[in-house]
Amino acid sequence: MKPIELVFFLSLVLQICSVTGNGPVPVIDHVEGSVVLPYSLSVPVREAYWDFPCNGHRVKVAEFRDQKFSITREEFRSRMDCSDNGTSLMIRNLRMNDSGIYTALIYDTEQRRHEISYNLTVFKLVPKPDIKKRNEDGQCNYTLHCSIQSDSSALSYSWMYRYNNFEYQHYANGSTIQISAQKNTWEFLCLVENPVHKNNETFTVPTCHGIQTVNAENKRLRVLLIGATVPVLLAVVIAVFLITRIQIKMKADIIYKEIQVFPKKSTNQENGTDSKGLLYQETTYVDVKR
Repeated sequence: MKPIELVFFLSLVLQICSVTGNGPVPVIDHVEGSVVLPYSLSVPVREAYWDFPCNGHRVKVAEFRDQKFSITREEFRSRMDCSDNGTSLMIRNLRMNDSGIYTALIYDTEQRRHEISYNLTVFKLVPKPDIKKRNEDGQCNYTLHCSIQSDSSALSYSWMYRYNNFEYQHYANGSTIQISAQKNTWEFLCLVENPVHKNNETFTVPTCHGIQTVNAENKRLRVLLIGATVPVLLAVVIAVFLITRIQIKMKADIIYKEIQVFPKKSTNQENGTDSKGLLYQETTYVDVKR
């Protein structure tokens, strides 16, 4: 249950109690408004008196006698009237200091005494709220704070929102909210109310171009990162390939001696003569690359 609804609920309970004699009837209105404190009898009225607390004492503010109504307090002059032979009292152009308990003492023609009290509470008119925004990160996050110039404690704050001119929807209670701007235009309404009056102010959240800017910047960074990574990877592959080739070449260049043995020759064959000479084996060393 919202605070403002709770106030009216309690007022209703108090009114029910007052009818059974357990307390004054609650009446509420705002500055410059008008109220009626009603009471009616089924028998003729002989006289009626209305009193009101002033400086700690109860003083008579109006009376109905001899079919005439008179105002006895200067501060109510020209602002007070009666009906139903003085049993119902009207107060116009209300002021804050009109708040208090009004009691009617009514005597009918049968000499019976009737008494009823009203607890009048006058509220100030709610001024137009002021909305202050604070940008949290320089991008699209905002804190909205709604306030009014008032010392009243019976104020209720709530927020509503809409976009693209749709109907307002409830957003949150309280004077401060955190929001994130979107690609569409959003409108937030701060509603400030007391039990008898309310006022509001709106704030249009700018379209968040930062979202598109950030996305474009991220895309550009990804392209740059990919463009820088591909040459590096290519260079690494080429380097690995060259190193592998060099290692293979170094292994292939290992030179070793292989001994080959040919048939025996004589010294005479070598000199071109047929005479027997000294026989020997000829050994040749050949360089072989593998």
